[in-house]
Amino acid sequence: MGQIAATDGLPKPGAIAPGLSLYLELLRLLAATEVVLFHINGFALLGGHRAVWNAFGHEAVVVFFVLSGFVIAFAAQTREHTPTAYAVSRLTRIYSVALPCLLATLLFDRIGLALVPQLYDGLVTDGSVLVRLVLGGLFLNESWAVSAQMFSNTPYWSIAYEFWYYLIFAGLFYFRGWQRVALTALACLIAGYKILLLFPIWALGWGVYHWSQTHRVSPALGLLLFVQPALVLYLDDNLSWTRHAGEWLAGVMGQDNWRAGLSWSRYVLTDTLLGLSMAAHFVGAQALSPWLERALRPIARPVKWLTARSFTLYLLHQPAMLLAGAALITLGVPLLGSWSVFLATWGIVLAVAQVSELQKHRLKPLVVWLLDWPGRILAQRRTAVPAE
Repeated sequence: MGQIAATDGLPKPGAIAPGLSLYLELLRLLAATEVVLFHINGFALLGGHRAVWNAFGHEAVVVFFVLSGFVIAFAAQTREHTPTAYAVSRLTRIYSVALPCLLATLLFDRIGLALVPQLYDGLVTDGSVLVRLVLGGLFLNESWAVSAQMFSNTPYWSIAYEFWYYLIFAGLFYFRGWQRVALTALACLIAGYKILLLFPIWALGWGVYHWSQTHRVSPALGLLLFVQPALVLYLDDNLSWTRHAGEWLAGVMGQDNWRAGLSWSRYVLTDTLLGLSMAAHFVGAQALSPWLERALRPIARPVKWLTARSFTLYLLHQPAMLLAGAALITLGVPLLGSWSVFLATWGIVLAVAQVSELQKHRLKPLVVWLLDWPGRILAQRRTAVPAE
């Protein structure tokens, strides 16, 4: 036990074992659901209350980062073999959800504020709507000293982190020599220090994917690696690691520099620890892939169906739940300890996903056209120059 086994029996190069693939889809759905429950149960007006099962919203985002690094590395290795293919896929995926969610947030906030304004205390930000939309649309809302919340959409911060991780990955993975240095440095320069602080967590997923192509561990060790995040989260919850580490870092940096300067990266110390734990968890899941496939096969269809809509769930759930809560409160519908809000939120998300996330293929031709546009302009200029 504990020794790395030979590579015989591994999936073909680049592939992910079916059991691991299905488990990662389930994990993504569970992480998105945990973030939703975390936010809903943070609002007393929505009938929520904090409990162990809904207390790990921020930690679920860390899980997303490691999972994203793993999945993006897989996609680049197996499908997106060129920078253009990668760019088309990433931009189509992210903008098919991000832009509709930004516009939906504006609409939902206006309706919800008119119904139950006190529900939005401290959430709806002042200032130029256009400036915030531009920052959010370009994913600059968390770059450097900027920390612009997208109205009531608190979770939108993490998509800005993800976007720049995609660009940094592209520079490192697809290019060589001076191009790699220049493009990666440019992406890092625009992203800023806050986003870069959590990039190693995202890169852990990338590293685990490549390690898993040539290595595996024994099932016994795999089981230990698979279950250990539960112990990490239990100890964090009971020993308050995150709070103590944050207080220590705030003492070193100063309270204002820690909270406002680092913003969503202020728990980088314990986030990195959890990232390492999740990277080990993926190694364990790979070792247990045959068992996971058998265990999850009965629920494969609903998991895949829901996961196909999980990006919208994650990115729109807070504006949707506030709108749902405001409507239910106004109509006098029992909140049932926030479960009515949870179900109504899912209903709104499914409707929006139907016209956004599930229609991303319709956006692809426009993305291809926009990416080809500079080349077309250059070609036109060359043909317009008379021969000497």
